[in-house]
Amino acid sequence: MNRRNIVILGGGSGGAVAANHLGESIGRDHNVILIDQKPQHYYQSSYLWMARGWREPQDISRDLSTIERRNVRFFNDRITNIDTDSRTVTTAHAEIEYDYLISSLGFQTHPHLIPGDNHLVHHTWEMDAALRFREALRTFTSGRLVIGISAPPYRCPPGPYEAAWLINDDLIERGVRDNVSIDFFTSEPGPLGGSGQPSEFMREHLNRSGINLHSNFVIDQVDGQASTLRAADGRELPFDLLFIIPPHRPSQVLIDSGLSSETGIDVDVDTLATRWENVYAIGDSVNLPVSKAGVVAHQQADVVAHNIVHQLTGRGDPTRLRLHTL
Repeated sequence: MNRRNIVILGGGSGGAVAANHLGESIGRDHNVILIDQKPQHYYQSSYLWMARGWREPQDISRDLSTIERRNVRFFNDRITNIDTDSRTVTTAHAEIEYDYLISSLGFQTHPHLIPGDNHLVHHTWEMDAALRFREALRTFTSGRLVIGISAPPYRCPPGPYEAAWLINDDLIERGVRDNVSIDFFTSEPGPLGGSGQPSEFMREHLNRSGINLHSNFVIDQVDGQASTLRAADGRELPFDLLFIIPPHRPSQVLIDSGLSSETGIDVDVDTLATRWENVYAIGDSVNLPVSKAGVVAHQQADVVAHNIVHQLTGRGDPTRLRLHTL
């Protein structure tokens, strides 16, 4: 049999699902290769729980090398270039040819893009940041807490609101909530959501929790000397503890290699195919008007993996994406 190389970039939710699906379906007959610079998969949805002290890093991580039990070869290496003309992926230590390529490199956070004294900003959208915020929250017993969103898109759209409620509950449990004022801001017109009125629920629940909502609040500057967050329209929010979801961008290697713009990779909405032959993109870095969430990446991965299996084996029928999410 003519063995094909199916290369998956990124071991997050989408990449791990695609690799598992392909490894179990065709991994004995074809080469399924997963590449990630991190040796472990992290369940990012639990970063907030880790910040609350309900999880530890070892509780929400798994060694990606264990995927080799499912007929997948794992390369723990940094991707430096993707060449769609030569159909190669270059890493720090190797050059790997592909017949099929699935990009699942996701979003990177860029706190440094928040204007002003951004070193004062906390968030929980990365492992290390979540652990730092946990320590800051443990010692925070009074003052002004400001929580907000720098700008969409970002991973897990409901996440900032969940963070506000979890922090609120933590302060209540520690008996210090009456000593803390909480303001929540967003650069958007307000909480956004799909069917079922989730935006109304979020707005109502913020109000019930005594959290002040500030919409259309576009950050102009974090002023550490004055302990104030300023908006472009002149509004100000004083703070003692500052929690902001930082700007997100696609992985830099996708931009440098010409696969992605700063808004993401353009794909076919039904198949996740890109304009390059046998190149697919799934997850947060896809330029589609859908949630940047693990459940979306999972569903996209299943579609792409299923269709590649169909192309190589003739089994089943092609399928298309039918998302079940907000």
